[in-house]
Amino acid sequence: MASKWPFAKKPAEPPQTGKTDKRKIVEYERKPDEKSREKLADRSHLENDSFKEAMDLLGKDSSD
Repeated sequence: MASKWPFAKKPAEPPQTGKTDKRKIVEYERKPDEKSREKLADRSHLENDSFKEAMDLLGKDSSD
């Protein structure tokens, strides 16, 4: 005769309603940086001859 089934069903765990896992929200503040503003305001590269030549090459319509 065969023996009893060796594997038993685990009892169901009750749902955990009391604990809520709140995630910690980290907020960062960017301090104003004058150096980065100066770099963004600097548009001298637009007058550079090599930049103008490159824009002329890229600006041409290739369907000619």
